[in-house]
Amino acid sequence: MSLIRRLTELQEQHGHLSDETLRDLARAENVPLHRLQELVSFYPHFRTIPAPRVEVAVCRDMTCWLNGATEVVGRRQQFASAPDVEVREVSCLGRCELAPACAINGTPGTLGDVNNRAIWRHEEALCWRSDPYASPAECYGLLRELLAGDRKEAAARVLSALKEGGLRGMGGAGFPTAAKWDIVRNQTRTPKYVICNADESEPGTFKDRVILSDLPHLVIEGMLLAGLVTGAAQGILFLRHEHEWDRRHFDHALREARQAGLVGDPFDIEVFVSPGGYILGEETALLECLEDRRGEPRNKPPFPGTHGLFGQPTLINNVETLAMIPGIVKRGPAWWKAQGKPGFAGLKFIALSGHVERPGVYEVPMGTTVRELIDRGGGVSGGRALKAFAPGGASSNFLPASMADVPLDFEALAKAGSMLGSGAVVVVAEGTDMLALATNVVRFFRNESCGKCVPCRVGSQKAVELLERVQSGEAGRKELAVLPELGEALLLTSICGLGQVALNPILSVMKHWPKEV
Repeated sequence: MSLIRRLTELQEQHGHLSDETLRDLARAENVPLHRLQELVSFYPHFRTIPAPRVEVAVCRDMTCWLNGATEVVGRRQQFASAPDVEVREVSCLGRCELAPACAINGTPGTLGDVNNRAIWRHEEALCWRSDPYASPAECYGLLRELLAGDRKEAAARVLSALKEGGLRGMGGAGFPTAAKWDIVRNQTRTPKYVICNADESEPGTFKDRVILSDLPHLVIEGMLLAGLVTGAAQGILFLRHEHEWDRRHFDHALREARQAGLVGDPFDIEVFVSPGGYILGEETALLECLEDRRGEPRNKPPFPGTHGLFGQPTLINNVETLAMIPGIVKRGPAWWKAQGKPGFAGLKFIALSGHVERPGVYEVPMGTTVRELIDRGGGVSGGRALKAFAPGGASSNFLPASMADVPLDFEALAKAGSMLGSGAVVVVAEGTDMLALATNVVRFFRNESCGKCVPCRVGSQKAVELLERVQSGEAGRKELAVLPELGEALLLTSICGLGQVALNPILSVMKHWPKEV
């Protein structure tokens, strides 16, 4: 972690990482220069040339594309009329509720109004049902209660509640949380680590950012409970750098917990800011980054639970998963199960964006239908009809409006031919060119491929080239018939989930809207 942190500090100090700066750091750290160059060339946050006086980064991905990002970037000369102003397209900024989102010198905002003025919107403070504490004074009440008694019994109580409640990982895979904790708990080697994965970088996904801002105490308590159960002594919040604007909320809560004697001994928590890249959401790529290497996924097995950070047993959960745990344990698994719709269990944070009147983060009972969620968000924007939706972020298959009554649930969405994924519902209105939309998403995966495995690196590039040729009229649409076979090759041979889902968007469009392709 030390090399990437030093590179980040030096870039903040100088504005960029010059050859001289890198040589000086190589001598100071006694590492070969190429070790630093391989990091700087891989991570998009690092730059080797001086930054302009004003840098306007405009998101080009799915939700922002749906809301006119292409037109905004097309007017870049209006933004860049002043000297030393640079306007550039970037991958998802995690501000999908502000679409088309931008960052001005790293500060988030939007450039979507007709006068090209930045619009700053502040999320309304909400009372989240998953928070078991009615006032700040009550925070960490569960942890204090558990630490007052026998720690083995406390750990058993936490694990039992998670097993009975059936909590599953909310980062996308849906792996049973208790089973993952059990794996690390049963390892005898120390030290052990607990990592909170806050590197949500998938288009349409921003719920974890809001949880860190509104419920940081629950995330911290969840990490402390994880340390208690697994026997870990060190926790790390792995935060994407675009969310550093929101880090102050977490830092404030962490200071309060430290002053209260809850953090530090026997379990400490530190924050590591990612140098960028969608691939770092994959747990082993995240570990590679923490070990000062390029964020390229590892072959599995072994899995992080047995051989994670520095080869040690490591528990990795995402923000939402950890934030749900205090409420489940404190109120009991029966309470948790009762929060869902009939036949479903628990609560779910959903990021709603796209063509919807009130985009934002909604906490809903598991089993809520997509139609109900869209209605809660004010309906499709502009009074238009619903054409399609992605129920689980950019990597989930698009589904048609006729399937809008599908429940938001792991099994229900899998049965419908998609997935709950990252908990991001993206709404698509009638009149949208589905082929162009799918091309935008496949292009995102092409751009974010780490390049380690040939199927993903070459296959995603070939897919984008074909889609762009078809849209420009240089190729006939019949040539798209090769994509299902290419998608199967990527699914079977890619190292990680990025390559395995890269063609899902276009394949689902070919299935549900054949006349458009």
